[in-house]
Amino acid sequence: MEYHLKNKKILFLCPLFFNYHKKLMNAMEWMGAEVDYYDERPSNTFFSKALLRINRNFVTLQINKYYQEISLEIKNKKYDYIFICQAEATPKSFLKDIKKMNPNARMVLMLWDSVANKVNTLEKLDLFDEVFSFDKQDCEQFGLTFRPLFFDKEYEQIAIKEPTLVYDLFFVGTVHSDRYQILKAVKQQFEKNHLAVFLYMFIPSKIMYYQRKLLTSDLTGSEISEFSFEGMPSHQLTAKLKQSKAVVDIQHPKQTGLTMRTIEMLGANKKLITTNRDIQHYDFYHPNNICIVDREKVVVPTEFMTTPFVPVDKKIKEKYSINYFVLDVLGLTEDNEHDFYVQK
Repeated sequence: MEYHLKNKKILFLCPLFFNYHKKLMNAMEWMGAEVDYYDERPSNTFFSKALLRINRNFVTLQINKYYQEISLEIKNKKYDYIFICQAEATPKSFLKDIKKMNPNARMVLMLWDSVANKVNTLEKLDLFDEVFSFDKQDCEQFGLTFRPLFFDKEYEQIAIKEPTLVYDLFFVGTVHSDRYQILKAVKQQFEKNHLAVFLYMFIPSKIMYYQRKLLTSDLTGSEISEFSFEGMPSHQLTAKLKQSKAVVDIQHPKQTGLTMRTIEMLGANKKLITTNRDIQHYDFYHPNNICIVDREKVVVPTEFMTTPFVPVDKKIKEKYSINYFVLDVLGLTEDNEHDFYVQK
């Protein structure tokens, strides 16, 4: 795959989402592409992102000015591919103009959030040559192409090496919806069985913690000392993950698509405890490797932690790698049937 994109020019718009935009850009460049990257959103402040979702009209002037500047910078360039993630802020006028400027370019959109959370995206779907989504239900409802997310080389390296295990259970993530209550239940079960647990539960601010504890039942029974209010540096996260046997993943209740963390654990050969029942239909699912729990009645069978991990077939696993993901979205894979999902 090293030179599949040699001398190809790609316009890449993607919101800042941890370092995934950098990972995708690095993958495209490694395969030989020349990439022009722009943040899909004009601003990443909490206030700006909130206004974008509540009512796009509040930030229309800011968005238009930002995309006019992009248009001026790229007006004399010709692209082979236009690759956009989310398109929540991207104006329809920009999409139409960029297509006119590059009539032979393949223009694709990737959604890694449910359409229900992307109200500004629906009206733009027909402007793309193909729209991909990680959510099977959205694909069936809106006629999109199903494409799960990816793991990068960092997680492949974790799978290759065999470090000394320190933790039986690992979780690092933002605490939303019912995550705290589920994590609390899993932790209690593991500690009852004398298994080591590492939880890093993140909330953006102490004010938000007190608001949620006061106004919702999400954090009932919690103590502020259980939470962190700064994100964990990525190198620390990777180090802790290497030392862990199993990872817990709790998707948002309104979401059916597999999270990035789920696919990353596939790459890292880690056992997974998840609330996402839809995972049993994927081609990499094996009950030795993945434990599905009921979010209303959380039970992790004790034998799950003692059964051996069953390696996933290399051809199946490769389809979830970041390089294959890029080539698939750009329409360059030989197999375009997207057979990730196996009905049972």
